[in-house]
Amino acid sequence: MRGEVLTFEATTGEGTIAGDDGVRYGFAASDLRGATFIEQGQRVDFVPGADGRAQDIIAMRPAYVPPSSAGGGRGQFDFGGVISRTFTAVKQNAAICFGASAVMVGVPSLLTAFGGAGFMTGATERSSSSVIGGVVVYLVGIVLYLIGVFVLQGMVVKVAVGGFNGKRVTFRDALGVGVQYFLPLLGLAIAAGLATGLGYLLLIVPGVLLSIVWSVSAPALVMEKRGVFESLQRSRDLTRGYRWQVFGLLVIYIILSWIVGAAVAGLGVATGGSFMQGTPNLAFNLITQPLVNILSSVVASAGVASLYYELRTAKEGVGADNLRAIFD
Repeated sequence: MRGEVLTFEATTGEGTIAGDDGVRYGFAASDLRGATFIEQGQRVDFVPGADGRAQDIIAMRPAYVPPSSAGGGRGQFDFGGVISRTFTAVKQNAAICFGASAVMVGVPSLLTAFGGAGFMTGATERSSSSVIGGVVVYLVGIVLYLIGVFVLQGMVVKVAVGGFNGKRVTFRDALGVGVQYFLPLLGLAIAAGLATGLGYLLLIVPGVLLSIVWSVSAPALVMEKRGVFESLQRSRDLTRGYRWQVFGLLVIYIILSWIVGAAVAGLGVATGGSFMQGTPNLAFNLITQPLVNILSSVVASAGVASLYYELRTAKEGVGADNLRAIFD
């Protein structure tokens, strides 16, 4: 919920907020996150309590104003910093990220590759048992992959943002977050996927725009404990004023994925396949498909976590210390 501070008495530590829903909420200084004092007229983000009081109050920066040509300053989006922070997060948390990804993404990818090969072999040899067995293994792999990829996303977001704030997150804590937010992240993916998919089918541009606008909805859901539609709205607010920069990052990541895909396709050709039909080498598929999925899942999740952190810092003017207080 958003609102504006109407009153705040430093002596008593009490104040009131006019919510954007037209309701007035009381609050205490202990409800402020990352600050001990707030001014009248300050825009804030908060969680409405059942007792009519505001909780978890975060002071917001004014609307984005591009930095002057003199350079620097609050509100500036550090394009290179997002990329650098992404790979730093992966490096610092390699054991957790790749260990979890190997089990949650790599193993299901092995099953889908093996099942797909079994299906093709059965179809070629006209063996119904091989076809049915291949389909069953493939479907099991798909189900496990869908579960694993969203649990992993919650884990990587947690450890990455924790690392940005100088806090080490244990595997157990990260796994707990991943399991806790599996269903919300799945619901978020379905809601966003249906809308963006429709946008791509219609005119392409609306789909691209929605992909940009909702690019940090997953970390907003995990780190701020919001609902699905609240997270989509939160991402929309955070990306406003920075969408060209976000678009540029997406283009870079897409190009990197194309390079990796081309390299894998080239190896496939070297093992007897073609660029159009891939490779008939089962061993090659069993190695490359899981590795590519393991790597891409970790980097993609760390990338959106880094982007989210950068937008929070640039948009709301909070540095590492205040972010640590907000997320702890």
